[in-house]
Amino acid sequence: MVLESKFFVGGSDHFSIARRGEEIVRSFGAAEIEVIGSDADKIFEAVQELRRVCEALRTVSFFSGRKLVWYRGVSFLSDAKINRGEEVLDWLQELQNLFEKVPEVGCLITAGAVDKRQKFVKWFLKNCHSEILDTPKLEGCERYILRVVGRECKKMTPEALHNFLQKTNNDLATIDSELAKLLLYVGDGNPITAQDVESIVVDSRAGDFFEAINLFFEENFEFFSQGIRRYFSYRGESRPLLAALQNRVRLLIQLRFFYENDRVENISKSVLERLGERYGTGDNAGPGSIFAQNPWYLGKLLAIAKKCPLSAWIQFQIKLLTALVPLSEHYDRPWSVFENLYFQLKLMQNNATATPSSSRP
Repeated sequence: MVLESKFFVGGSDHFSIARRGEEIVRSFGAAEIEVIGSDADKIFEAVQELRRVCEALRTVSFFSGRKLVWYRGVSFLSDAKINRGEEVLDWLQELQNLFEKVPEVGCLITAGAVDKRQKFVKWFLKNCHSEILDTPKLEGCERYILRVVGRECKKMTPEALHNFLQKTNNDLATIDSELAKLLLYVGDGNPITAQDVESIVVDSRAGDFFEAINLFFEENFEFFSQGIRRYFSYRGESRPLLAALQNRVRLLIQLRFFYENDRVENISKSVLERLGERYGTGDNAGPGSIFAQNPWYLGKLLAIAKKCPLSAWIQFQIKLLTALVPLSEHYDRPWSVFENLYFQLKLMQNNATATPSSSRP
């Protein structure tokens, strides 16, 4: 039997999960709402949050006949080490018991990625009003757009739909906000055309320097050349791209240092924690620190860092620091400066490969 006032919403589509959570909260009307946000990434933090949720469920409303406790943004119900901690499991069991003991108090859990094999996730899915909302594929985005457009008694041409999906990159959060603007822009009785989409919808791909930065460190110059020109076709400003490239090389310098001095061959969470204990002090331990990065991401960068000695990466960073001069001289062809930097990096890597002394002792 599904518990009447208990809700569980999880999945990979964070936008839809948040929106569905707000809908459930609104359905409780004038009830007292107590929101407990989750940002736990350690066992003791998860325990503290679960204790607060349980205490809130035990406390009846003083101001209303109904009460809803919203445990929002839970991130540790995936296949992660944190939800296998003994204390976390004990408090999840206590939460399960309270769900059955206090039917008069509502509870909503909204969670990101969830592992449906986990014991407590299985229980939530079986005993609560539960939904799993995963990121929709292209067809799902199309259906959502056409459903919203139809609800407003409007029509959308196939070309407009295609262009709209291209510009919003199949992202529901972007689709929702841009579609609201588009529907307001188009007059009553008029179909939405490709020209309307071009006039009002912001291209989410514009200024996306991540693609160009990733291609910068690949071996295929043709792909990089296409990517860098694509970037400048959407955005003429070169400073954000240069800053992103400098930031990437900053991480490569630190990874190469770990490789040469700490004999780090790969990056895992435990390795990163060990390095953080040794080097992560003061400003080095802040949110922009290398120790706050995803280990999987750093593992990919380490493979790049191994291609050149530390001295070469430092010299290349100096080249980037002085790149504003040639960018000002080639303001009409800024991509050519980045292409030249690309070839300088490849030359540096080739020299390192040809020089045995450049390898780590």
